[in-house]
Amino acid sequence: MMLDARIDQENLLKNVLLNTPGLDKESIIFSAWAAVYTVQSTHVENLVESWIGKPTQEQKRAILFSVARMGVTNPYFVSRQYLDLNAGGTLEALNFRSFGDIKVANEAAYHFACIAVSVINGGHMCLRSHAMSLLNAGATDENIDAVMRLGAVCHSLAKLEFSFDKDEQ
Repeated sequence: MMLDARIDQENLLKNVLLNTPGLDKESIIFSAWAAVYTVQSTHVENLVESWIGKPTQEQKRAILFSVARMGVTNPYFVSRQYLDLNAGGTLEALNFRSFGDIKVANEAAYHFACIAVSVINGGHMCLRSHAMSLLNAGATDENIDAVMRLGAVCHSLAKLEFSFDKDEQ
């Protein structure tokens, strides 16, 4: 039936969540749940929860900062690429509190979450910025790529969820 269309995606998601060498558990939790909150798919949420559990309240707080901030910066900076304006165009123009003020304990996990969200939102400038921050801090290309795949597969699974009749799920 139609469920066959998402077998590869579910296997990819499970593999990234459970078999990504060198990517710490908290970065996986941040990335996966940031993707869940971004794609807003019950199916993806259920898969992620069954394989890695739910984030703690402190983790969820930090994850939601990544989702909220990328929800603004991704479309804003993509749009700015097409307009040459003499106003705005900076993080300061968005009136965000400083990273220090929001008190996210695990900066690397936060950047990984931002990568997953940026892949889903098509925020390529933000994707590059967060990837460079991670690379400068010693993250590997393999782990950044794994989180990019995680975002992409969650996006695909969410699209497929909408396509299936409820009785097929």
